[in-house]
Amino acid sequence: MVTVEFRVNSIQGLHARPADLFIHTVNQFSSEIRIKNLTTGSDFVNAKSTLRVLSLGVYHGHIIQIQAEGTDEMQAIEGISALVKTNFL
Repeated sequence: MVTVEFRVNSIQGLHARPADLFIHTVNQFSSEIRIKNLTTGSDFVNAKSTLRVLSLGVYHGHIIQIQAEGTDEMQAIEGISALVKTNFL
């Protein structure tokens, strides 16, 4: 299992279009991927579920934690990392 933390620098946070791009990226991998909002103290949710990700209420400046577990966990983390670092562009 791989766990990483990111600060969300996107002005929109993880809502609407950024969330759609996030879900699209995550669903490219077979690993189980979970996300939680450390800023609000949420529990982990399935990162492949649009409703679950939106329910986290991730805003600009929030810290998220992502866990990936499976055969392509490192590739998943690298893909997600690239997306977050480019502010979901």
